Amino acid sequence: MSEAMETTAINSNALTDEDLLKMKATELASLNRSVDDLKERIDQLKAYFERLATDQLLDTKLKSVDFWGYGSRVVVTETETVKPVSVEILKRVFGAIGKEWIKEETTYKLTDPCKRLLGAVFQGNYTEGSIDELIESITADEKLQATLRKKLKGRYEKDKAALLALTGCTEQEASDNAYLAAEVINWGWLLQILQAAEWKGSPQEAIDLIRAAVIVDTGTKVTVESEI
Repeated sequence: MSEAMETTAINSNALTDEDLLKMKATELASLNRSVDDLKERIDQLKAYFERLATDQLLDTKLKSVDFWGYGSRVVVTETETVKPVSVEILKRVFGAIGKEWIKEETTYKLTDPCKRLLGAVFQGNYTEGSIDELIESITADEKLQATLRKKLKGRYEKDKAALLALTGCTEQEASDNAYLAAEVINWGWLLQILQAAEWKGSPQEAIDLIRAAVIVDTGTKVTVESEI
């Protein structure tokens, strides 16, 4: 046996159970500090990308944005959670169609379409008007108007691409009109639902009740992917 191997064997054999315990406790404490440092740095980087995403998503209907690195991607997604505060108020607003829109279990569960509508109303993501009025303001060409009625669905990114391809407008004009399309479509949807619900009050009265009856928690989710 070489002198180095002999020394290692002696040192290993010389360790008592108490020595091993102290070494492992020290190692665990060191690793824990490293984890805390890493978590702090991760939180700093996530906050950096959240700030970038907030600026890029402002005044758009987009919900996520990608940032690419070297063989990696950071995806920042805006999230929202619709929570009922008063189910009785919502039942009053939705009236005859309440059972279709609000699932009654041990706890009340809103359907996905209901969440989308309530979220839009609570956050003010609507503009009074109609999609027909918006399309007529974009072009006087009746054939193009008919095409746009089929293409514009309130999905910002797709609507913007359709406007760029069909109308020859600028990037900013396409962005503005796609944004408005989503807003007036939400307004039209709200009016349709209130009519189906046999709502007797004004749209604004329904809006005020909805805003009093729900809470929308917004947040940001950061996802990190790596090929390494």
